[in-house]
Amino acid sequence: MNRWISAFPKRYEQDVRVVKACLPFKWTRLSPGSIEVKLEQERIQIPTRVYVPEVAPERIEQLTPTQRTILYGLYTRHHDGHIREHYLCQLLKTHQQDGWILAYILELASEYVREIVEIIAPAIDQWNPEVKQQFVHDDPAYIKRIEERMISYWNAYYRSSGERRSEADYPGFLILESLQKATSKREV
Repeated sequence: MNRWISAFPKRYEQDVRVVKACLPFKWTRLSPGSIEVKLEQERIQIPTRVYVPEVAPERIEQLTPTQRTILYGLYTRHHDGHIREHYLCQLLKTHQQDGWILAYILELASEYVREIVEIIAPAIDQWNPEVKQQFVHDDPAYIKRIEERMISYWNAYYRSSGERRSEADYPGFLILESLQKATSKREV
């Protein structure tokens, strides 16, 4: 249970316990790795991947809005890309813009599925600038890691011959630009 609890800010511990209890237990597991992100004086451990069957929609409806948001965030780490995309869209529909949600979304954006990154880019651009500023300020090393992963995947899968990053239309770069703008506003 500790790994599930540490995947979200401490203030959500009881909600995480409820979400964990609604998962089909015998088929539920986290991958061995996690991604550490610093958020407002605490660290969360985002699972690299989760291997969790989907919860029945009727069961999801019984959860509180906060618990549903936690579940959606968790499913953005699912091993199946279609499930990740579906729950990303559910997560974005909540219109919640907490730092931990931003962390889960940015981790997903740093992966190789362009179609998912295309969904994320406009959402990050519209994200609360103060939350983006604080997030970048709290963990610049994590932001650097995200940037390096985006560049690496762009270079490996999407880069045209001889294309420079400044010429690229890769949506991950729009996300990075949005985060950089938020940071520069803070410094002014």
